[in-house]
Amino acid sequence: MAIIASETSYREMAEVPPAMLAQFKQAGAQLGPAGAYFADIFAPFDFAAVDERLPTRTFSGQLDLKVGDKAVELLEVGPAHTGGDVIVHVPGDRAVFTGDILFIDGTPLMWAGPVANWIRACDLICEMDVDVIVPGHGPITDKAGVQRVADYLRYIHIEACKRFDAGLSVRDAVHDIALGDYAAWGDAERIAVNVDSLYREYRGDGTVTPVLDLFALMAETRDAMRR
Repeated sequence: MAIIASETSYREMAEVPPAMLAQFKQAGAQLGPAGAYFADIFAPFDFAAVDERLPTRTFSGQLDLKVGDKAVELLEVGPAHTGGDVIVHVPGDRAVFTGDILFIDGTPLMWAGPVANWIRACDLICEMDVDVIVPGHGPITDKAGVQRVADYLRYIHIEACKRFDAGLSVRDAVHDIALGDYAAWGDAERIAVNVDSLYREYRGDGTVTPVLDLFALMAETRDAMRR
């Protein structure tokens, strides 16, 4: 049986194997607040038990398949959440599987961006003739749920851009942005990564913040939100 992914997704999977995540989790508090936070949020997951199998087939753009008698469309919509995001459209069932383009009742996490790609992916889903929308995280949703994700992305884009133009640091911007109703979404501290990715986009220099620093900022942000 083939395992299919976008070419970019294949590269990302190969670069960060489960064994690396298991080592990071095991190190935990030895890595300071970032490691303790990582160990906490991934406590339910046993990365060491994962028998990794990389994709056996890759594609770019779009791949049309037959699975049994069903027509299936694989549509590359990344970079957005990560570099190689793909959604799976099953027209005959009026269904779409969105992967991590959709976090329902949880906070989207933008490791890659640009934000416009992610919003465009949400718009594409809303334009589809579908009744069933299966997110990467959270319960099955409808187009109103998709719109809420797009609205969050637009909101943080606007708010982060204001603070970038005002000269605030990523850290200060994260603590300054009022999340309103979005604060009730799970893992609201992910705004730390989202603002960092937006600032990278605004700078246009491709500078990537070390992932340990981002986990530390999420830990700090979560602590501040709990006070």
